[in-house]
Amino acid sequence: MLEWNVFISDYNRKEIKTFNVFDHYGFLQDCADNATKNAKDYAAFVDRLNSNLMYFFWSKCEWEVIITDWPTSGKCEEEIDVYDQIMLNWEQFCRYVWEHAVELRRWRKLERITAKELAEQFKKTEANNGSSYS
Repeated sequence: MLEWNVFISDYNRKEIKTFNVFDHYGFLQDCADNATKNAKDYAAFVDRLNSNLMYFFWSKCEWEVIITDWPTSGKCEEEIDVYDQIMLNWEQFCRYVWEHAVELRRWRKLERITAKELAEQFKKTEANNGSSYS
């Protein structure tokens, strides 16, 4: 699957770690939908990708890290979120996602099939057990 790493802060462990933005299920799902809807229009694809990126990663404290000088003087600090990190290489990111659009569409199609199969399997199991959650 796709991989584009950024830095995030793990507040519980008090450490900085790398995070693949495509491990965020909602973002991956929206990228796959975008790749399907805008398969022939690169400009529309890029606009939608930017909107998705902003929705999931822009100006949210859980996606921010603080960059500082070393040795630290305390005077040179900047907060940077996942959105800002990706914008540093925006053109490359857009090309990367565009080049993997077929893979995204294939993933989305398989995901829908799997979800449908799971729902059908659940209904069969429920019917066999004679139980109802209503």
